[in-house]
Amino acid sequence: MRIQILDYQVGPHTFRMVKPSDFNIFKALPSLIPFITTIDTTQKVIFETEIDDDETTTKRTIAKTPDDICFNWEDADCIIRPLPHSSHLVSITPRKSGKNYWMECNDNFRQCFIHLPACRTETPAPENETNFVLNNFLMMLYAFNAARHHTLLMHASVVATETGKGYLFLGKSGTGKSTHTGLWLQQFSDCHLLNDDNPIVHVDSLGKQATVFGSPWSGKTPCYRKESMTVGAFVRLEQAPQNEIEQERAAHAFATLLPSCSCLKQNKEIYNAIVATVTELATLAPVYHLKCLPDREATELCRKTVEG
Repeated sequence: MRIQILDYQVGPHTFRMVKPSDFNIFKALPSLIPFITTIDTTQKVIFETEIDDDETTTKRTIAKTPDDICFNWEDADCIIRPLPHSSHLVSITPRKSGKNYWMECNDNFRQCFIHLPACRTETPAPENETNFVLNNFLMMLYAFNAARHHTLLMHASVVATETGKGYLFLGKSGTGKSTHTGLWLQQFSDCHLLNDDNPIVHVDSLGKQATVFGSPWSGKTPCYRKESMTVGAFVRLEQAPQNEIEQERAAHAFATLLPSCSCLKQNKEIYNAIVATVTELATLAPVYHLKCLPDREATELCRKTVEG
């Protein structure tokens, strides 16, 4: 089997993919195309993953263990199983098909093998189950590995302004993040959407500046920009009968930011790194709590406040 090696720069970091040359990743996951970068063998990558069409691993049945970490992920059931020597076995089972897909990870998620039996035979398209699984494996790997480098994958919708600032709107699913950013875009001609679901936030090595990046993961809105902005503010949204906004103190700011980060609490190395970065963020950028209606007045109040 012939292989192809691809490097992707997402946020400030690069990861490497080794795949069968006849697996058309460009049609399978077009969201990755803006992030392709020149391969540099001297470049340090945060993780490397190899994709194959091995069916043996996919078909095997493995008994559950008490250490299994189980959670739901976009209409799929996921399991992360810790193994000896900093290894993990990860599965994604889409509920629609009930088929298990496995990823084997070594060196605490730095070296991985993703098994996708149909990757070389099915017609590549983003909506295919194989590509749904691959996209989520990659997002998971990026979140876990980037965390070691002062970088967070966050659940937020981001508006960028012509001043070079990015404003991140946080909240549980259904809170109205996309609705609120949509109102910004309708109302303010100097704004555009940077990402609608999973932006990347990085704190520099000196701990003095926070930057938000676009990513290949943007939920249901296709917005895959290889672009970055200085973080202007974080805004936690809450639906309310009237519009009110206030800035949160550092302790409350930390409690607002942490739940919006993709993390693995059971892995101490990764979780401690995320907590350290969130602690820095809580002092680097203002965090606001906006109680609001989905109306023009809410966006006007919000922008006036966050821009000072």
